[in-house]
Amino acid sequence: MTQRATHPILSDIQQRGLPRRVFLRNLLFAAGSVPVASWLTACGGSGSGTGGNAARDPGFRSAFADMGPLQAADGNGVQLPAGFSSRVVAVVNEAPIPEQPDFVWHSDPDGGGVFRTEDGGWIYVSNSEARDATTLFSALPDTPLLSDLLSRDTLEAVEGGIGAITGLLKGSVPLVLPFSGGVSALRFDADGNLVDAYPIQRNTSTNCSGGATPWGTWINGEEILDGFMFEASPLRDGGTPRRLDRFGRKAHEQVAVDEAARAIYHTEDITGDDRFYRTVFPTDAWPAGGAPDFERGVLQVLAVDDGLDAARQGPVPIRWVDAIDDGTPQPQVYQNETTVFAGNEGLWFLKGFVFFSTKGDNNVWAIDTVGGTIESIYNPKDGPVGSPVDPDEPPLTGVDNLAMTLDGEMIVVEDGGDMRAMVLLPDGRTIPLLRLPGPADAALPSEVTGPAFSPDGRRLYVASQRAMRDGTPTSFGRGGVIYEITMPFSVRVDAPLARAL
Repeated sequence: MTQRATHPILSDIQQRGLPRRVFLRNLLFAAGSVPVASWLTACGGSGSGTGGNAARDPGFRSAFADMGPLQAADGNGVQLPAGFSSRVVAVVNEAPIPEQPDFVWHSDPDGGGVFRTEDGGWIYVSNSEARDATTLFSALPDTPLLSDLLSRDTLEAVEGGIGAITGLLKGSVPLVLPFSGGVSALRFDADGNLVDAYPIQRNTSTNCSGGATPWGTWINGEEILDGFMFEASPLRDGGTPRRLDRFGRKAHEQVAVDEAARAIYHTEDITGDDRFYRTVFPTDAWPAGGAPDFERGVLQVLAVDDGLDAARQGPVPIRWVDAIDDGTPQPQVYQNETTVFAGNEGLWFLKGFVFFSTKGDNNVWAIDTVGGTIESIYNPKDGPVGSPVDPDEPPLTGVDNLAMTLDGEMIVVEDGGDMRAMVLLPDGRTIPLLRLPGPADAALPSEVTGPAFSPDGRRLYVASQRAMRDGTPTSFGRGGVIYEITMPFSVRVDAPLARAL
């Protein structure tokens, strides 16, 4: 039997008598439960694998734990706890900067991230999950005719014959046209004023989520059956985005970087029968403090031999299986030994742990990268559920994108839930952080997407994917609003410095 290493954080907290699952629900959330030790601040890591080694106060208590219930909707239709405020910073088909009327904001905003800038400001980047013909192919993977006609390869050939389709497609353009996704950016100055808005990636399809890298770029992917991953600079004119072929052709979701282990984790979401991946690199392919040689990455798939039911009860071992990575869509070459998850969504790396959500069963999982185990840390069937500040708040459902602070406070946004961003507490309950306008029971309800904190930890950016400014639900390709939420307190984050490719 292989002897597994013990993660120093878990070893320490278990010696102190704190249940590991309670601890992992919010890594450092419980006030005073684990004094800061030298190894704790040296473990490093955020959602992008950035540093964050500043020591935490041993008496830390999260301000999120003291939030009250959501108040009546403000002037933007957003419900927030007392002391919070909101502003709208971008709306579909409108120019975020009136003096730049030629650039209008994209539809279907999804994954988002924040980068600091050298002038003391920051940039929020947002993917466009605009649907097109490649998405139709994704929805009908077992139809041979559509597979032949509507694959990404075929559509690229068609596009080459009719000329490149540039820019994001407006809501009035038919969705059958290919490559209507992309990524856009909002730049703020040191005082939080919106000073620029521009595209950073175009001519890609159904761009879902992604992740900020420690070296200051944005990795994002296409959520279609044979989608690619890309790397783009958040800066205006930061260089031509490049395709990353060693991440598999699949429906890409969120991304998280573990520099120390030379691994980039990424989720898949397309049919509900999905896999969990990482791309690993040899030592000489990833210099310290720099970016890896992406061409030398090896794609691997997670295998949980004991099964997910066992992992819902406690930690079980994991294995990584080398994937067949020859350009064939991954769902067509899955190895039987790899593990199926119910719709992989959000993903974050912190202190040697990988956290990810599965929307199909509303679970949040934790992988101990040192000990080589996986376990569910949030399962609504376990209870308790609901809100400690408002018993009328529905339970958390539709777990999607994740964002975490350096102190382990976990923000979970809802897709198909109640249009909220929620804070997951150590006891399994959740506190609503916000509710965006729009009915959760519409024929095609919107979803909350793209959570990311400003570098000063005072602002949270989120998006409503398929709604108008007043909350009116709409169809794919016609909605999208970006909100900035200002909090009465700050959290600890470590946004990377934006860099050119």
